[in-house]
Amino acid sequence: MTITHIGPPLLPILYTLGGATERRIRELATRQTQTGSRVIVYSAEDRAGVVQYGDVEVRAIVCRQSGLARAAEFLYKSLRDVRSVKPDVIHFHSLAEGAAAARVFASGLDAKTVLSFDFFEFRRGKQNPFFPWYRRALGKFSSLLPVSSYCHRESARYWSIPEQRMQVVYNGVSLQQFYPDAAAAATRRAALGLSDEFVVLYVGRVCRQKGTDLLMDACTKLRGEGRRIRLAIAGPLAQFGQEGDNGFASLLERHEVIYLGAVDEAVLPSVYNMADVFVMPTRAHEMFGMAAIEAQACGKPVVCSNHGGLPEVISESSGLLFQPGDSNDLAEKLRALMDDRKMARRFSGAATDNAQRFAWESITNDLYRVYQS
Repeated sequence: MTITHIGPPLLPILYTLGGATERRIRELATRQTQTGSRVIVYSAEDRAGVVQYGDVEVRAIVCRQSGLARAAEFLYKSLRDVRSVKPDVIHFHSLAEGAAAARVFASGLDAKTVLSFDFFEFRRGKQNPFFPWYRRALGKFSSLLPVSSYCHRESARYWSIPEQRMQVVYNGVSLQQFYPDAAAAATRRAALGLSDEFVVLYVGRVCRQKGTDLLMDACTKLRGEGRRIRLAIAGPLAQFGQEGDNGFASLLERHEVIYLGAVDEAVLPSVYNMADVFVMPTRAHEMFGMAAIEAQACGKPVVCSNHGGLPEVISESSGLLFQPGDSNDLAEKLRALMDDRKMARRFSGAATDNAQRFAWESITNDLYRVYQS
């Protein structure tokens, strides 16, 4: 089977300082080559060329435009090349608007077209005259693949598309990369000057949408009780759909956060391992929560907001949920884990078991069933 993957043109596919969509494409493509498929991935770049990522062929598409014009340029050029490949499957990944346009560009190709997506709202609103066209274009895909049951349900409602037209295929985790590692934890903690403090970790974009301010408030409240607690944050300062400083830099300093910035994927496992608990405090638009699965794979209890796809990625025995937007409830959940270390250890053991459900090998098998249906 020949498979092509086309993602959004925001980051190069081999970018390793963040980007859940790019990581999903790399992980799926790698495992698909391991099953004998030929896999080609298209990446928006400044220079043309072809590189090998293991057995995956990455074709660079030069993009000179910006914004929506860049997306159109990337999709048009990628699909022009796809016509010479003649794949069995063209797998699009986010953003739904661009992919809808791409599905139209792909007309006439004798290939199954599928779309994995983790955001579904039309950014220009339903009243925009292009919305009906967008909805019809989505209906032309062979399969629509939301990344969680929450995303499935809400996108079906938003688009007025029958739920049976879609099938959930979760994001996953590399169990070969993310696993409990006491030595890595000790080394990372020592490098940061940490001894016996209770370390709370968040990995992701630092912004209001992700609830980073709630987590800072909760940890400061607990520190005010005289508790030896430190908050570590890894990720870029970025609001959803925006770039640049969002005012959080001063908050990080005020709350005495250990701010690691955007962390390379090679370092990320040791960052998870150094923590006592991982928190994902998202306020809105959390369709899955890949970082929460990676933390569990490293044996970390998780505390997540009871929102979106997050309740699907933790089990009752591997973590706790708090009321979205409520820093007091979040502080209470962290307090419970600090005071009951036996419960925390029990959650830690269950976390690694829960992460097994999301192994990329299993997700890849689910995807092949979609391709072959």
